[in-house]
Amino acid sequence: MKKLLVLSALAVMASGAFAKTVIKEERHYVTPIEWGLASPLQLPCTVPYSAWRVWGVRLDAVLARSLDVYGIDGGLVGLTYGDFAGIQAAAFNWVGDSAYGIQLGGVGNVAKGEAGGIQLAGFVNYNPEELAGIQAAGLVNVNGGFYGLQVAPANVTTGVGVGLQLGVWNQTDNEFTGGSVGLVNFAENMTGLQIGLINYAVQTGEGLQLGVFNAAGQFEGLQIGVLNLINDGEAPYVLPFANARF
Repeated sequence: MKKLLVLSALAVMASGAFAKTVIKEERHYVTPIEWGLASPLQLPCTVPYSAWRVWGVRLDAVLARSLDVYGIDGGLVGLTYGDFAGIQAAAFNWVGDSAYGIQLGGVGNVAKGEAGGIQLAGFVNYNPEELAGIQAAGLVNVNGGFYGLQVAPANVTTGVGVGLQLGVWNQTDNEFTGGSVGLVNFAENMTGLQIGLINYAVQTGEGLQLGVFNAAGQFEGLQIGVLNLINDGEAPYVLPFANARF
């Protein structure tokens, strides 16, 4: 504990020295180093905290708040109201707008705007806009659209998904193109591959469904499973073992 206090004090003094070189930019301020003990105990310090852009390093013992961060961000909890680009490593990372780079969250990562790169979380990754890259979480990945790779017990995409989903529950509420591998694979419209216990393409499916129970609305391709269902007319087509429609 004493070492932490000493290091905190040194970091505060160092950031105070750096703050002397801060420049003003578009009514906001730029600093190469920001240190947060537990916001509002942070340097440089102004009100509101959204006045600071960090181009360099932001470190915090408990909590730090900034407008934008470009560089390295580490600590317990980091709150960025605007954009982030670089590497974040904390128990919880929260970005109010776009995030590009690497987010490492012991508990979770949140990027409210578009994101690109890698999100790794102990429990939850949340991105209501589109993400291009890799999401991996111990519990769930949630996004508004993804292009790349999702790995978690539950993967939920409310928009368009393109790439590979690996999980127990894979869900895409819009168009999905690529491969889904899990116990339950669900997509409104699917083009590609579904492998699991239950595979379901609600409206349309094109490609291959391989599982115990396969179901689709309109379907072009091959279904292989214990029970296969294509419901594209008044009388559903239900066949055991294999079902094909081209």
